[in-house]
Amino acid sequence: MNIRTKAGFLFPALLALPVLLLPLSVGFRSFDHEGFTRIVFQADRSFTYAVQSHPDRLEVRLPGRVDFSSASPAVQNSQLLDRVIHAYRSGESVFTVVFKRPTAVKKSFVLEKPFRVVFDLIPGEKAVSEAPPAALPESEPPPPAQESPPTAVSKPKPIETICIDPGHGGEDLGAIGRSKLQEKTVTLKIGLKLKKLIESKTGLRVIMTRDKDTEVSLNTRASIANNQLAQVFVSIHANSSFRKSAYGSETFFVSLQATDTESLELARKENQSMVDLGESIQNDELKMILWNMAQTEHIRESSKLAEYIQNELNELLGTRNRGVKQAPFRVLMRTAMPAVLVETVFISNPSEERKLQSEDFLDKVAFAIYNGISKFIYYYNHIPK
Repeated sequence: MNIRTKAGFLFPALLALPVLLLPLSVGFRSFDHEGFTRIVFQADRSFTYAVQSHPDRLEVRLPGRVDFSSASPAVQNSQLLDRVIHAYRSGESVFTVVFKRPTAVKKSFVLEKPFRVVFDLIPGEKAVSEAPPAALPESEPPPPAQESPPTAVSKPKPIETICIDPGHGGEDLGAIGRSKLQEKTVTLKIGLKLKKLIESKTGLRVIMTRDKDTEVSLNTRASIANNQLAQVFVSIHANSSFRKSAYGSETFFVSLQATDTESLELARKENQSMVDLGESIQNDELKMILWNMAQTEHIRESSKLAEYIQNELNELLGTRNRGVKQAPFRVLMRTAMPAVLVETVFISNPSEERKLQSEDFLDKVAFAIYNGISKFIYYYNHIPK
């Protein structure tokens, strides 16, 4: 069965799973992109729904009562959305997405695991008059747009939120030095120092994928950044090599083609060390992730961010310039923003391991990364897009 709106847009009415004892839990989030806004209703299981589209609002109706985090969440800084209102009436849970200006639905689709109903919204009162498929092999952040370029040059939204990702944690120790120093300990210390620097010197919002010794999966790390609408993602690590003489810093952005054999091996180790239970790391899956996820839109910015951070690490720490490199890091592929992975120094090198045991040295590392991020923010906020 399909639901027809006044604009002539058809929405599929999905088959419901057997009714469970626990109430349905529904969450909402939105993503602004050039030319359109994507909204997502996510639930812990599939649900039936009906839709009515109006120029000033979109109504999504679900049978029965559902759990929702807030009765009227504001949508901060959205180009089209004003707020979302949740109400229960006449045996239905009604979600009303209120628009700032006349808005229409461009397309709609469904994603599984977790179950999500996704709407792409565009300015204007008329929706595309075609029925969307019930499900498409898409991801929430869209692939690079194939539409004609905009007539006017626009600037990106200024950076307001940064996500810091201290690598490893919990039972995932990461690399271990000769004196038993653990990578997970070092990355958390640097991450917390970096957070304090950014907040105190810029006033920007900083989120952490972990702020204590806990294990966090790769999927969750990327999801935290995406769900919190971070605009910069920095994953912090300490390098390791079978060659004890290896030293210096490296900064990576994502690519299926690794810069060299060592970079490919490093990515393989990082991907396996934090892989989600039951997931494989086949090359075909990596290709699909890279194509589907919005990281493909941010390769240029990610490269620039990596360059700024690497230059600061070289200058402030006096370490050897191992250069900006590329490798297929899973955590970077899943993020929808400029993203880099920083290998600070080699914990496998006894001399650099001793440095990592010094709070003064860790302060310098955090300050170098902060300087690199600051220069990137200035660059990003002043470039046309």
